[in-house]
Amino acid sequence: MTMNIGSRATLPRPPGPSFWQALRAYGGDPAVTMHQLFLRYGEVSRWRGLFTIYLLNNPDHVRQILSQAHPEFTKHLYDYRVLAQAMGKGLVTNDGDAWARQRRLMQPMFHHKVVSTFDQAINAYTRLLATRWHALKAHQPVALEREMGRVTFQIVAATLFGSEIDEHASEMVDILDVLNINTKTPAAFFTLYPWVPTAHNRHVKRVMGRLNYIVYKIINGRRGSGTATPDLMNRLLSARDETTGAGMEEAQIRDEVVTLLLAGHETSATALQWIFYMLSQYPDVEAQLLHELEQVLCGNPACAGDLVRLPYLKQVVQETMRLYPPIWGIARRATHAQVFGGFEIPAGAYISILPYCLHRHPDYWPEPAQFDPERFSPQQSQGRHAYAYLPFAAGPRTCIGAGMAMMEIQLVLAQLLPQFRVRPVPGHPIEPLATVTYRPRHGMQVFIEKRKEAH
Repeated sequence: MTMNIGSRATLPRPPGPSFWQALRAYGGDPAVTMHQLFLRYGEVSRWRGLFTIYLLNNPDHVRQILSQAHPEFTKHLYDYRVLAQAMGKGLVTNDGDAWARQRRLMQPMFHHKVVSTFDQAINAYTRLLATRWHALKAHQPVALEREMGRVTFQIVAATLFGSEIDEHASEMVDILDVLNINTKTPAAFFTLYPWVPTAHNRHVKRVMGRLNYIVYKIINGRRGSGTATPDLMNRLLSARDETTGAGMEEAQIRDEVVTLLLAGHETSATALQWIFYMLSQYPDVEAQLLHELEQVLCGNPACAGDLVRLPYLKQVVQETMRLYPPIWGIARRATHAQVFGGFEIPAGAYISILPYCLHRHPDYWPEPAQFDPERFSPQQSQGRHAYAYLPFAAGPRTCIGAGMAMMEIQLVLAQLLPQFRVRPVPGHPIEPLATVTYRPRHGMQVFIEKRKEAH
């Protein structure tokens, strides 16, 4: 149970390690560290490091924060200030009335009927990737993070801009990778003070200059062209507030474009890497998935309408994102003092919700460390708490592109898996790294083996 408290209550603060214990434990993978905190101290705990974080790992508490009382929990936090250096006031970093207005403007662009029309672009760029893979030499190591980053960027750029950004695809992947940093690092902190002459600040300044040049060039070019292509850029340019009739200012369009590019390609690319990795570790799951794809698709790419006939494909994606959620942590600030689980959470507190930990809560996920796509079958999913699984957050601020991301990931897999067997290079370390997304620390070097020739 949770409630507001108007004055200081005689309730205990949540348990947690001392400052020195927390300092010694910090490092490595923050997601794993926080999971150990949950296992030791329970669903409500406190991390007293350089600043205090209150960690909540109860789905009822999460529902209160993300849905039932979401206006009382804001994004006025250091983490989002860091992300805003690149994203500006895009949907991820915006808050309050300004966020609500932008969300209303953009929601129709991600309606299922709109998103389903992007399947042709997804399949076209996946086909180009397959052609490159068929041309690889045997036993040629491939950086899977680069391959997935490039194809997902091409897809989000095509649906956003059409073909106008193709020439910048490789450069933009590198640019966006620079901006995908752990917000708790010293380098991230100094980006809030761009006048400090650190090497990272100078690099970020150059990267941001190039990013803005490319994005504004495309925005201005589209405004002057008069074309009416059915991509998201034209929808952004023509969107009007239903109350005021006002459109978006150029800076706001820039912020939404960069947010869509960064969030839209990185999360899907990360998910695809982990899915290929998990299939390489569980050949029985891979065999069952291949059988479903062959039976339903008969060697053809899937379209949006086929996905309902591929339930096991969706289950594999869902189970991988349970263990390796692309967005591993969600942060909020409490505007008022709160009580969660009998503990006081003070006004202004930094509250952390960790999908990584929720997805390993044994009350909702028996044997949580095991990879088992059957968890997401209709029979096993029935009755599960809706807030025990948060691959795309939840409530009013659920990721606006969640439907598109799920479609994209499934369509890419449906086309590539019947043609290629992907296996990690022996000896290459596979170790997660919690940055903005939850990705492999050392990348993912793989061998790609052809199952059959290209169609």
